[in-house]
Amino acid sequence: MNKLARDIYDALKLELSEITSKMILEEKCKKIGKSSDSIAQEDLKRLIPLILSPVLLFGGEKKAKTVRDKLTLIAEQL
Repeated sequence: MNKLARDIYDALKLELSEITSKMILEEKCKKIGKSSDSIAQEDLKRLIPLILSPVLLFGGEKKAKTVRDKLTLIAEQL
């Protein structure tokens, strides 16, 4: 897991369980043809919306908004 993936995972983990966070990250990276070792800043535009769908499903609207805000900050810092 590279630093970007770790940052995304940490943002997810604050709102969801460790297992759910890892599963979402790994599955959505795979969906865009990457792994958590190879994602880069240019992947975030495609990756963030994919991540937010299961966060909304598993965590609800409030948690999805919190995660979206954190992921947006991560994207802006790169």
